Amino acid sequence: MDNKLIQKAVDEAKSESANLVIWDRRDTFTIESDDVEKIELGDGHLRVTMEDGKATVYVKLDSIYKLVVEKERKSKSGIRAGFGATGS
Repeated sequence: MDNKLIQKAVDEAKSESANLVIWDRRDTFTIESDDVEKIELGDGHLRVTMEDGKATVYVKLDSIYKLVVEKERKSKSGIRAGFGATGS
């Protein structure tokens, strides 16, 4: 996935105090809005410190195939903005 798309999704999640949902080759996980501020975009990886520093998650950027900024839902049909890439 393109670094600019990842940075855009991370910045949007931070500015909106939203959750960030990440799909990679092996798993899907949600970075809750409390932990979004702790996301660091490194050289070839995304690093997240979660659960008050008890866990650090590293995700290779080239293994990410979908990111979703999950904004607060006011009703059942909430807003969900996605950032995706197609494989080659």
